[in-house]
Amino acid sequence: MPQRRPTNPRRPALDFPDTALFDEVRERLAAGPLSLILHWRGNSLREITMSWDGAALASPPAARDGWSNPRPDAWPGLPAGPVTEHGRAVQTALADYVAGKPVRWPDLPLLLDGLTPFTRDVLTALRDKVPHGQFTTYAGLAALAGRPGAARGVGQIMARNPWPLVIPCHRVLGGSGRNIRLHGFGASGLPMKRWLLLLEGAIDETMKD
Repeated sequence: MPQRRPTNPRRPALDFPDTALFDEVRERLAAGPLSLILHWRGNSLREITMSWDGAALASPPAARDGWSNPRPDAWPGLPAGPVTEHGRAVQTALADYVAGKPVRWPDLPLLLDGLTPFTRDVLTALRDKVPHGQFTTYAGLAALAGRPGAARGVGQIMARNPWPLVIPCHRVLGGSGRNIRLHGFGASGLPMKRWLLLLEGAIDETMKD
């Protein structure tokens, strides 16, 4: 069972489920160059932290045969591998993903408290209407969410997306028409965004940053 740290014993008793009285549970997952930490608050997934090992992509193809297996050196300090049923489902999907297989990520209990209706509409539209192997633009996603003209607001939501991969913000590009560019993810994150989209077959090498 995952370890939870009890809250301050001086805190008054609350009429909440038992899980509400504990801090977050974290579990780490990894496959290929991608590493994830799932941050659980009670029974809800608050956030996914994602990182990648760009140097691993320069390794010979033969060295990538083990990409479908978790990397035990990722995120030192946390127990290796999934510890929840949802975590095991994500680990399986992650292994398939880095192997180049089309993946529909598990239906996870995301912690949606505090999100505006606009934010929920945008994240839901991205998850449900922009599948593996496709991309859209900020303006395109605004239209898919029923909010045409709200491209700037969509960009702000993508920059704060708590659940990368599961809510595939890497599939949202900047520009329009013949001037579509990768954009976003920060300067250091653009190589990762490019790699994810190339892996999915959504873009080719000619796509500009």
